Amino acid sequence: MIESTDDLEHIFEQAVKEAEKRRHEYVTIEHLLLALVKDKGIGTMLVDLKVNVGQFIKDTENYLDDEVKDIVVKDLKTPVAPRKTASLERLMNRAFTQALFQGRQDLKPIDILLSIFAEKRSYSAFLLKKFKVNKDDITDMVSAENIIDETAFSPAGPEQKLRPDQADKILRNYTENLNQKYFDKKIDPVIGREEELQTIKQTLARRNKNNVLLVGDPGVGKTAVVEGLARRIAKNKDDVPQYLKDHIVYSLDVSGMIAGSKFRGDFEERLKLISNALEKKGKAILFVDEAHMMVGAGSTGQGGVDLAQMIKPVLTKGSIKVIASTTWEEYRKFFDKDRALMRRFQRVQIGEPTNETCIKILKGIKNYYEKFHTCTITDEACEDAVEYSSKFIADKKLPDKAIDIIDSACARLRLKGIKEGTIDHDEIIGEISKVTGISIEQLSQKQATNLKTLDEKMKLQVFGQDKALNTIIDKILVSRAGLKSLNKPVGSFLFLGPTGCGKTETARQLAKTLGVELLRFDMSEYQEKHSIAKLIGSPPGYVGYEDSNMGGGMLINEIEKNPHAVVLFDEVEKAHRDVSNMLLQVMDYGTVTGSNGKKADCRNITLILTSNLGAEEMEKASLGFGEPQRTEDDDAMKRFFPPEFRNRLDAVVKFSKLGKETMKKIVGKFLQELNTMTIEKGVEVNANEEAVEFLIEKGFDAKLGARPLARIIDNEIKKPLSRMILFGELQDGGRVEVTVKDKKLAIDYKKPVVIQKQKIKKVNEKTS
Repeated sequence: MIESTDDLEHIFEQAVKEAEKRRHEYVTIEHLLLALVKDKGIGTMLVDLKVNVGQFIKDTENYLDDEVKDIVVKDLKTPVAPRKTASLERLMNRAFTQALFQGRQDLKPIDILLSIFAEKRSYSAFLLKKFKVNKDDITDMVSAENIIDETAFSPAGPEQKLRPDQADKILRNYTENLNQKYFDKKIDPVIGREEELQTIKQTLARRNKNNVLLVGDPGVGKTAVVEGLARRIAKNKDDVPQYLKDHIVYSLDVSGMIAGSKFRGDFEERLKLISNALEKKGKAILFVDEAHMMVGAGSTGQGGVDLAQMIKPVLTKGSIKVIASTTWEEYRKFFDKDRALMRRFQRVQIGEPTNETCIKILKGIKNYYEKFHTCTITDEACEDAVEYSSKFIADKKLPDKAIDIIDSACARLRLKGIKEGTIDHDEIIGEISKVTGISIEQLSQKQATNLKTLDEKMKLQVFGQDKALNTIIDKILVSRAGLKSLNKPVGSFLFLGPTGCGKTETARQLAKTLGVELLRFDMSEYQEKHSIAKLIGSPPGYVGYEDSNMGGGMLINEIEKNPHAVVLFDEVEKAHRDVSNMLLQVMDYGTVTGSNGKKADCRNITLILTSNLGAEEMEKASLGFGEPQRTEDDDAMKRFFPPEFRNRLDAVVKFSKLGKETMKKIVGKFLQELNTMTIEKGVEVNANEEAVEFLIEKGFDAKLGARPLARIIDNEIKKPLSRMILFGELQDGGRVEVTVKDKKLAIDYKKPVVIQKQKIKKVNEKTS
């Protein structure tokens, strides 16, 4: 389907307006020619051909005003709706056919102009001849602008000769001049890559196969290294060798080459023209960014050759110096498999720079960002951006992630309307917090204070397990002090104890107190061997392997999103043994690898495994007087977990059964949580001493822990309270007293109380 371009549609509209202005019944070729000549594109072309465009327009208008009388609608009351003449229809069909033969899907103004020459009996053809507008001249000019045109070049080959102006136009269409980019002040200086630049210069000095392949993770600065080389060449610095001076670095636009190459031969011809243009220029270096795009690019189906195959002879010949870049993932996927392509390159590894080098980079380029954002960036901000991004952003690489933090912080100031603001420590902390989801308190200097009170805060939320909490907190403090192995998680704990003693609650409160996410995985869902695929992805040959989301697995994806988190494997004894085997690398090396090779950094997580192992044996052993010895759970753990697993745990934390004194504190905690829920509704709940003792008596179960207490409160307090709030006395708020009557809990309504909004706000702040 051939469609008109926007420019041509506008020309048609102008032609109709020319007819309407003169009250002509038909739109003729002359109306269309007048609109074409008035168009900026066609008009400029005619000016280049030394045509007096002003006189041309004047003669056309005189003809339409004076010579065309028989198509004028004389009745002024009759509305004018011009129709196309038969000759105009014929001209349009000819233009459509010509575009179709050329393999194009669009109709351009130049197609209409060329078709007018075929209407030899029209006044339009006479005018073109009068002003010496030749079809061949127009074709030649179009061919110079449109690189792929059979009227301009024969099928290109090594013998194709191009004029200098043609070579320049070809390179402008499909490449970007990086030297010119430097002169336009769009290239930042490269810092700390002297060794890599030296290797590149050495490779470019070779007689044959003088081609470089830069390989590195995304964001480490591969493109920046090439731009830095172009910058040095353009500045004609002394450290540029003689053989590279006066060279121009061109960046190839692969997507631009692919665009519009619908038929076999189009893409090949473009590549040959670019190759010939670079040879014509002489001192040229071609840079192919994201070089893996070459594989498959330009192929027209089965049996077709792609850019990677077509460029091999160019690389071997050595007449053109080529620098390409790709990531490690794409290198292994494409280049490693094509040994013939790889042998034509010298591989140069671009690694992640050190923190010290990154700080130098940021300090070296910060003036560019200061000028753009009209702000001031302190040296401290540069250091903080590197330090915090390195520590808390695991899915990106330096220096890219540090630069992103600086740029985003500056952009945030602009959004606030702050001019000439300052990017300092607080701004960087705020931006890191937004990106990572970690609280500002944890990132700031208040972290030490928070850790200092960690013991106190945890014991206010978890009761009766002081010994277990002390073990956990000691391990976390050692880790936060930097005294742990760098390649291990913050802590790896196995929580052992009977049900309802607070193992899961401890993990939940630990995450809340530390200000990080709790990633909970219920191991009852992973009892089958194949279920591990949900955690680390599907193996090769199974559904979901190629899918980055499914293939990555839930565990890997969640840790990537929350690199600082408490990861809870609840009731781990229910999971398949493969889950325990998978956790070995997490505990030993601080990483987890998916089935598709995708890795997640686990060095900043706290791993907690809960288990009820040994609880059943302990109940059987509870005969006679005194407390049973805590050996049954140890025996059960040793039977279930192999030695290599137990040896990698930082601590096995044993939780004891809850006593009645502990239950009293838990009752108070539950009632406090209940008041937190009801206070916004203007409802206050109090329980007298007798009611508390009743709850302890009915809710205490040495075997089941605190869970029966929660059920008692739900049934005996929350259910009647809900009816009172929805339909009864507490619709407008009020105060209730929980008491004991006839050996049952009773809820007595008291007079309404006014709870100030300010008070509600403060309570919410405390509970949030």
